[in-house]
Amino acid sequence: MNHIIDIKISKYRSNGAKIFTGRDNGIKAREELNLNGIDEEAVCVRIIVPRDTWGINPSFFGGMFEGSIKKFGRNFLDKYCFCYVNGESLSESLFKDVQDDINYVIENIKVEG
Repeated sequence: MNHIIDIKISKYRSNGAKIFTGRDNGIKAREELNLNGIDEEAVCVRIIVPRDTWGINPSFFGGMFEGSIKKFGRNFLDKYCFCYVNGESLSESLFKDVQDDINYVIENIKVEG
């Protein structure tokens, strides 16, 4: 997987909000971004998170990434990485939030393979 796709998710956060919320909003993002199709491609995906983000709610995260986590399981982070603009690493607390969201989804779904 040499090719990298950058996906900015800022539009899926309510105006003025610092947290991504809502399962329906996450599902909408997944559909609009064609993550089902991207999951089938030999690419890495950088999810670009706005720098002023405080958190990503498990309901939003699950709506957006449940299908991908079902497909990749614990290897989800081999395909998807989360960062700020220019590939800058997320803050420690936001990265922990993402890891917690992944664990939450894995614990609450049946992972294929």
